[in-house]
Amino acid sequence: MICKICNTDNEQNSKFCISCGSQLMKESTRVCPNGHIYSSNLSKCPFCPTPDLKMKVGMNNFNQGDSTATFGSKGDKTSIMGGVGKGIGNKTVIVSADSAAPPKAGRKIVGWLISFTWKPEGEDYKIYEGRNLISNSDEGDIKINDPSVSTPHCMVLYRAGTIKIKDELSTNGTFLNGEAIDEATIKDGDIIKVGKTELKFRTV
Repeated sequence: MICKICNTDNEQNSKFCISCGSQLMKESTRVCPNGHIYSSNLSKCPFCPTPDLKMKVGMNNFNQGDSTATFGSKGDKTSIMGGVGKGIGNKTVIVSADSAAPPKAGRKIVGWLISFTWKPEGEDYKIYEGRNLISNSDEGDIKINDPSVSTPHCMVLYRAGTIKIKDELSTNGTFLNGEAIDEATIKDGDIIKVGKTELKFRTV
């Protein structure tokens, strides 16, 4: 199958080009100069703006890649970044002046829970500063697919350099190193059991 981006000849069943990594398309598809994929049944790309639209928003250089258009009476600018000549899979990103500030910092990772109960290769769950709710549903911060784990089951809390675990009135209880607990301080290497799942706690 010939790549429409770099003209490399790939194996017939390949989904991506071995040379440029672009998605390989059937003969019934086309790629416009801006990298949009559309059906060859259409005479032009349905994703690119029409000349009338470009005139209305003052975007004469839309097809040249990055461009900036001015909207509103206050002169607020919106940067529209395209993926000209960069292959398939590039997305158009619209960034307004208000979103120029960097995102707020996330919570720091302070440890991990590691389990080999259900998968031989193991599973790991990150523990962050603050509250970490362990549950058998998406409502928790850590979801464990174990029917004997409650919703919620327990909470791991990192505060002022100390990590504690607290049972949330779970049906089957929370165990720390083989003993049932309501609340306890945990340290590196401790074994936590929720339902039928064993988790080893490791600190950073």
